Amino acid sequence: MRVFLSSPTVLPAFCLLGCLAASPALRPVMHQPSGHSDDAISVTSENAEYCARLRKNVDARLAAPPAAIPLGIMEDARHLRAQGDLLCTQGHIRAGIERLRRALVLLKHAPEPR
Repeated sequence: MRVFLSSPTVLPAFCLLGCLAASPALRPVMHQPSGHSDDAISVTSENAEYCARLRKNVDARLAAPPAAIPLGIMEDARHLRAQGDLLCTQGHIRAGIERLRRALVLLKHAPEPR
């Protein structure tokens, strides 16, 4: 008497799952609390205080000597800063933070002018 399986991949997949479950190498990963790592990323909340902090950082970068940042990047950063500030004051904190972060990234990674 022959037994027919509906799908030929059912049996190997079942065996594979059984082998993985019995494997001693699979153990839960224990994560360190965020305060115990040397290069921990600071966790921020989306609030008006963080908007103000980002705005100050962008303003400090924009205050750099004009020759330090190419004009096109400077204008894009100013535009993103204005949009971010407006969105934050209107209560659209997440969108405002996004614009302010983009402005900061533009200013941090601006190529050297020639």
